[in-house]
Amino acid sequence: MQTHKLINGLLQAAIAYMENDAFKTNPDAPLLRGSFKDRQLTGIMSARAITKRVRVLGEALGVEGLSAHDCRYYWATKAARNGTPIDRLQDAGGWASPAMPLSYIESAKIANEGVNVEE
Repeated sequence: MQTHKLINGLLQAAIAYMENDAFKTNPDAPLLRGSFKDRQLTGIMSARAITKRVRVLGEALGVEGLSAHDCRYYWATKAARNGTPIDRLQDAGGWASPAMPLSYIESAKIANEGVNVEE
C-alpha cells in the first residue's frame, strides 16, 4: 500500500467522488470499485476494467486509444523530465528495481541537448 499526495484538482475530484451516495453507505469500500449495469458500484475494479474506463474517458476527451499504460508512461516520463530522482520515481511507481524508472529517464532525455551547432 502506498500513500500519495493529490495534486491540482485531484483532491477536489476525490472528495466529489466520495460524496457519492454509494460511497457514503460504505466508506471503507475501495476507491476504485467495479461497476455493474444496474449502476451499483461494488467490488474491486480489475486492471481490464480500469483500462477500459481510461479508454472511454480518453475518447470523451478526443484522445483515441488511450490506455492506463499510456497514462503511467506519461506520468513517469514527465516526472523524469522534471528531475525526479530515480529512487523517488522507483518508489512512487512501485517498481522493485531501478530498471523500469531508468527506461523512463532515458525516454525523457532530449537527444541533442547540450549540442551546439551554431557558428
